[in-house]
Amino acid sequence: MYDAELTAVATGAAATLVAAIATSGAEQIRQKVAHFFRRADPDQQRSAVQAVDDTAAALASSSPEAHELAATVWMQLIARYLDEHRDAMGEVGDLGVVTPLASKVWNQYNTGTGTFIGGDVHGGMTVHYGGIPDGGH
Repeated sequence: MYDAELTAVATGAAATLVAAIATSGAEQIRQKVAHFFRRADPDQQRSAVQAVDDTAAALASSSPEAHELAATVWMQLIARYLDEHRDAMGEVGDLGVVTPLASKVWNQYNTGTGTFIGGDVHGGMTVHYGGIPDGGH
């Protein structure tokens, strides 16, 4: 089995991770998990990422047993990983921390003539976030 320190760290990280999945959802946590398990072999990486989705599905039931089972699964995954990759011990605290999405600020300047009056847009307006999609419109 694992030493007491590793077990305590893995247990705490597992509880935090399950709580983060419950409150923030699988999408927010999946990248954190993939980054944390980056030193693992491909099978372990797939297992960890799949465990995020499995945990989210199990937590949909809201039963205390589901939370406990999910935490146990994560404790085992994290403990096994940390046992093989002790250098990841310093990163385990960031595993369940959700990074807030960056806010976006949009400014629109209406000058000249056209379908806007007094700063209001009359007619249609299309905003392409992230660039112009295929087709160029």
